[in-house]
Amino acid sequence: MPYEKRLRQLFHGVGLKVEDLYLLEPFQIGTLQSRLPEQEFAAVLFAYPHIKDFLMNKHPPVAEYIQKVQDKYGPAANRKDIAESSDGLIWEIAEMIIYNKYPEIYDTRAIPGWDFKDITSVVSLKDKIVIDAGAGTGRVAFKAVKDAGIVFAVEPCASLRQFIRKKAQKNNISNLFVIDGFLHAIPLPKGYVDVLITSNAIGWKLDDELKEIERVVKPGGYAIHLGSSPDTDDPLSKHLTKPQWQYNYSKYKNNEDTIRKYWKQI
Repeated sequence: MPYEKRLRQLFHGVGLKVEDLYLLEPFQIGTLQSRLPEQEFAAVLFAYPHIKDFLMNKHPPVAEYIQKVQDKYGPAANRKDIAESSDGLIWEIAEMIIYNKYPEIYDTRAIPGWDFKDITSVVSLKDKIVIDAGAGTGRVAFKAVKDAGIVFAVEPCASLRQFIRKKAQKNNISNLFVIDGFLHAIPLPKGYVDVLITSNAIGWKLDDELKEIERVVKPGGYAIHLGSSPDTDDPLSKHLTKPQWQYNYSKYKNNEDTIRKYWKQI
């Protein structure tokens, strides 16, 4: 199933519009080159020059790519084509928009597909220092706090950090700490944590992320990465199981998705 169609089904009834591009944070704008259909993107840039200016001012490195797609494609022919391009474009990256606009909807609709036992079967979290890296709405973190000593939810998206903090406060959770950071730049000391967990959050800057994991997890600690995807191809497993990284790997089917788990002891 095409990713756009999958997102439309998952977030049915959610209203999105082209102006929601103003909600994107710099790191999200940096992913557009690998996410968006170029012709539709060009149509939106020509039709909404204020959005073009926003994207370039918010994340200047995207300017070269914007110039490239505008040089390659011209404006849309009419308003109908602009509307169709805008709608398709927004839904191609709908999960990023919803992170920022409706984190509470993302939290209830985005089903991870895997079971928390996929983590605890590798290592007990009892009294451990744990990182939920790329925490999103904190699904891993809120499960981990029940056993762990301390949990750090590391998340670069401000609206999601705010969502986690409010939820933790509402539920009187005192051992969960929310911090701004990326998987390739975790603001914690070397060898500080016992277990680092990701859920559909690894792979943007893969080698840098893996090096940072090796830095922040103490010797003897564990790194566990979980993901769910309908795709049959799995380049991530090919990379993580290389001699350089030596991750263990397993997978199983859950409805339409393939659940993949990668883990290693540092």
